Amino acid sequence: MLFDYLSGIKNVPELCDELERIVLKYYFKDGKANKSEDPNYPWTSLYRMYFAPIGACVQLCELLKPAALKPYQKGILQAASSLQTPRDIPELKDFRVNLNLIKSTFRAAEEEISNFCSAFDDEEKIRINEAIHDYLEDCNYSCVAMSVSAVESRLLKLMCLANPDLEPELREKTLGQLIGEYLENKEKYKKVVPKKHDYLLQLCNTYRTFSVHPKRERIKPTVAGSILTLAIEFLIDEDTKLEAVKAQITT
Repeated sequence: MLFDYLSGIKNVPELCDELERIVLKYYFKDGKANKSEDPNYPWTSLYRMYFAPIGACVQLCELLKPAALKPYQKGILQAASSLQTPRDIPELKDFRVNLNLIKSTFRAAEEEISNFCSAFDDEEKIRINEAIHDYLEDCNYSCVAMSVSAVESRLLKLMCLANPDLEPELREKTLGQLIGEYLENKEKYKKVVPKKHDYLLQLCNTYRTFSVHPKRERIKPTVAGSILTLAIEFLIDEDTKLEAVKAQITT
């Protein structure tokens, strides 16, 4: 089952608590020992299963760089690395120091992370979640395709707000056609699509073509990450949120 990253990053402290519970129970005699009888426990399937979502959320925040986590970014990356592939056999105190650093950092950024996650509707969450998964698994073409499809979903809704009478016609258009319609009629859509996103929309259309058609154009991880972050920037922008746009149109 695909991990829900947008829910996961809100629940990192709870994921850390669960990992600690498992580690204490199975590897440190319920916390009564500082050294584990199994020196290879960080490589066991049980440990890996509980650590994986925490590591993915730390990696995701490295990509998204939320402001509240920025001062601690290097620290939580190092902590996650130590938990995933420790250089030495970790004692319980070392495990707890690294895990608590991650837990406390995400807890401090709880409000900002919650606001970030609330920016997406259900359809966009599905697509962005899949795009994130594809990016973390180095599936660069798929990452671009899903990132762009999330942008297309929001763009269509915005354009329909500006022209409700044209909604049936707009819903039949491809992303390229939607972007063409917007670029050719900017005055008509200026209240729903900020001009600052023109370049993003053009990039999305270009790389969507590369990602789903055999154009012999390689999509590297840096490009996939850039398209994903630009798509997210479009979706979390206060000026592209549907409620804010509706309010602007009615004023």
